[in-house]
Amino acid sequence: MSTQSDATGTRHATFPFPQDDPCLPPPEYARLRADEPVTQVVLPTGDRAWLVTRHADVLTVLGDERFSRRALTGPDAPKLAPIPPMPSLFYLDPPDHTRIRRLAARAFDPARLARLRPRVDRVVAAHLDRLAAADQPADLLATVARPLPLAVVATVLGVPEDEYEPFAGWIRTAFSFGAVPPDEQMAAMGGLQQYLAALVGSRRKEPAEDALSDLVAPTGDDQLADHELVALVFDLIGAGDQPVTAEIVHLVLNLLRDPARLPALHAEPELVPGAVEELLRHSQSAGGGLGSVRIAVADVELSGVTIPAGDPVIPSFNAANFDESVFPDADRIDLARRPNPHLTFAQGIHHCLGAPVGRMELTALLGGLARDFPSLRLAVPEDQLQWLPVPAFRTPGAIPVHW
Repeated sequence: MSTQSDATGTRHATFPFPQDDPCLPPPEYARLRADEPVTQVVLPTGDRAWLVTRHADVLTVLGDERFSRRALTGPDAPKLAPIPPMPSLFYLDPPDHTRIRRLAARAFDPARLARLRPRVDRVVAAHLDRLAAADQPADLLATVARPLPLAVVATVLGVPEDEYEPFAGWIRTAFSFGAVPPDEQMAAMGGLQQYLAALVGSRRKEPAEDALSDLVAPTGDDQLADHELVALVFDLIGAGDQPVTAEIVHLVLNLLRDPARLPALHAEPELVPGAVEELLRHSQSAGGGLGSVRIAVADVELSGVTIPAGDPVIPSFNAANFDESVFPDADRIDLARRPNPHLTFAQGIHHCLGAPVGRMELTALLGGLARDFPSLRLAVPEDQLQWLPVPAFRTPGAIPVHW
């Protein structure tokens, strides 16, 4: 672990921490939870931030309005990415966030999602069929993990099939942080926003049986404006594509580390939903968690440490999900773990709006793998997988498998 000194000579660890194993949390988290649950770290940009690692403290950061997302868009906010934050529900605080979240929530209530479940199940089944038809060893990343999440997003939003390819192209570039030049990324974001604006206009004229039509429809005497809808759908796409690909990768790799797990789920498919929750808890797919940063807008004390107003704060979901005070024997994957209050989908007002869709997708996928591929296994030793050098949503370049 590397460190940097500040103006007073105090040394701070650089963050994100290196991982010897991409599927396990950095060992530093356990030490910090025990000894320094709130500590300053240095970000890749040189900015300093407070890293919070205990489950209870992370919940406080997520639920206390003294920690602001909107402040991240201010002129003095730390620079966390090569391009500035886009207008987004992610960067709103109450009351603006409350209004938009209330209007958007209807599209994701259980009854409406139940209507979409057969479509999502068909999309998942089609990708598993593609895997089954491939020559072995097959690349699970190319056949399932990479294309499936975006196909589910398009299905839920109601993107027409003949518009899918340009839609997917914009998304691949717009959300390829660090992989393409910033000007190319910004151009793709502009193209995607124009397309989404046209799609919103189409649904206002002709509603369909999809989540976008539910978002467009008025709720009482209020409804989302076009620019709010475009920003919201942009958020849903960003959360539903690469992050879910990475979740699938980590879910599968953690599952395959014990060859008894898939056969157990094959024998008892009723365990699949709980297994999804435990694999979500264990996942390290988000990397360091810089996407969860807040700014303290008042002095706040956490675990005896005062965080001054104006300082950035990183509530580490990955660290909190391994807190032994909440998850006994936290390093062990227990597919029947109950309760399981993991924070992979965050908590509080910024709890992932699309979490029900993600759970639906991952449950269908894990159920299908357990049912049809109970002998699934890696075709190479896991340490031969070549992980891509990206800061978040890390995956290998390929995942060759036999079954």
